[in-house]
Amino acid sequence: MIGICVISHGKLADGLKDSCELILGEQNHFSTVSLRDGDDFDEFKENVLNSIRELNQGDGVLVFVDLFGASPYNAVLFSLLNLNQENVLIRMITGANLPMLIDACDKRESMGLLELFDNVLQTGKEHIIGIDEKMNQS
Repeated sequence: MIGICVISHGKLADGLKDSCELILGEQNHFSTVSLRDGDDFDEFKENVLNSIRELNQGDGVLVFVDLFGASPYNAVLFSLLNLNQENVLIRMITGANLPMLIDACDKRESMGLLELFDNVLQTGKEHIIGIDEKMNQS
């Protein structure tokens, strides 16, 4: 099974996991890592690395972060060398949202990591809709 790790500023990661499990039920091999005000960045990086390691069951880990280029994203980048040396396959998606997580959890046992990665990216794009645009269609 592909592991799923959501990494964010504040409580966003925990909220996304909670919402996903409300819809799909309890999820195995799914963890969150949160960066809180005052956290030491080196400890945060270590928590990210350990979380990804623990999630890997041999099929890889799909990592979601909240913002491109921010601390959660950078913590994953710092972990890449170690994970590559340990043959842990990961893919990272920025801009984590609930439709992507639901899709990933729903399909992670029937797809490989690379296929799931592509599928989840497409799902994210399809679920960003301007309400005015949708309402004005006749």
